[in-house]
Amino acid sequence: MDLSRWIAEYEAFMKSNGYAERTISHRRKHLACLKLFLNSLGLKSLNQFQPEQNRQFVDYWIRHSPGAKTNWKPNRRKYRFQPQHHHMVQQCLRSFFRWARSKGLVQREIFPWKAPVRGNYCLPETAAYLEFCREHKGLAENSLRQIELFVRRFDQYLHSKQLSQWNQIQVRHIDNFVRQQAGKNIKRIHRVHKVLRGLFRFLFSRGLLNRDWASALHAPRQYCLAHVPRAMPPDQVLQLLRSIDRERRGGKRDFAMVLMAASLGVRASEIAGLCLEDLDWRKAAVRYKQRKNRKILWLPLSRPLIEALASYLENERPRNRAQRTVFLRLTAPWEALTPGALAGIIGKRMRAAGIAASGHWLRHGFASELLRVGVNFSTLQELLGHSHISSTQIYTKIDLVQLREVAENDAEYY
Repeated sequence: MDLSRWIAEYEAFMKSNGYAERTISHRRKHLACLKLFLNSLGLKSLNQFQPEQNRQFVDYWIRHSPGAKTNWKPNRRKYRFQPQHHHMVQQCLRSFFRWARSKGLVQREIFPWKAPVRGNYCLPETAAYLEFCREHKGLAENSLRQIELFVRRFDQYLHSKQLSQWNQIQVRHIDNFVRQQAGKNIKRIHRVHKVLRGLFRFLFSRGLLNRDWASALHAPRQYCLAHVPRAMPPDQVLQLLRSIDRERRGGKRDFAMVLMAASLGVRASEIAGLCLEDLDWRKAAVRYKQRKNRKILWLPLSRPLIEALASYLENERPRNRAQRTVFLRLTAPWEALTPGALAGIIGKRMRAAGIAASGHWLRHGFASELLRVGVNFSTLQELLGHSHISSTQIYTKIDLVQLREVAENDAEYY
């Protein structure tokens, strides 16, 4: 199998996406070695390359390439294989196979960045349940990670109690584990119970439990609108904006993202999905495609936000015509920021400013400030993009001025 044409196309892709020449040189050597390795296996197509052969190639590179080194500080980098494997080769494999899949050259994920089920489990069928969740439940990646987290902790907890079979589980084991993981946090209790119910139903259907423990899990009742949203006050918003140095690398981008979240109250997913075509400079408006209800939301652009966006687009955004998303990564490849990465950047800026909060507090602060100046709930519902007024009603609990007026008016009749 001749990979020369594919390697040349991948090299052109790296050059067009701003990769450093040193990175391109290193990956050229890795892929040339991969070509020799595939020829030694006698493979006729890259689709015949199996995921378990990635480890063999990394060993092949270390043995046959002059000057190949293992990780000099393995504890600092946790990669797909064992710490002694060369992490730069793993980066090259992952990037090359991901590019090949995006081009339709391969039909499956050859280099899985994470194992489908990580770690060794003490009790049998634990890994089988995680595989069942991944293959048949159709859950999002975040939900799968959360299930894996609590299932692994439950497996380790049962092992610490010297249990070797699922039928040995008793009520005290479940109660102690939930108390250990959730304490008195009602939301966390519901979360742990939900994961355990799925695990117990799976084990009961396989005949590994002598009773259906899922039906015995009863979490405390959770009342609608019971919690008060945490809002960031205006003085902390100003403190956050002033702490961002726009002369340093990434400052203009981060300032525009924070100002957009604070002045428009939009979610991180909506900011991350914003495209250049969504900005209407003549009308001073911006269009958001909401992830939750799939509706289009038009909001006005203020003068400071227009100036911040223009400064970022003109002076800091990479000149990548193929990528139409507004906010991009600072390093190659110049891809769009994911909602998680964008929320992480805002959170990092908050910690640097000495503010203990999350990016979603900016949305709550936007809503509370509008209520403070007298905006009615129907207008607030439209600005926040809520489909139902019940989603907006949670902010009635932070409108302290109106609550105080209602209390004083009611007290006059007593």
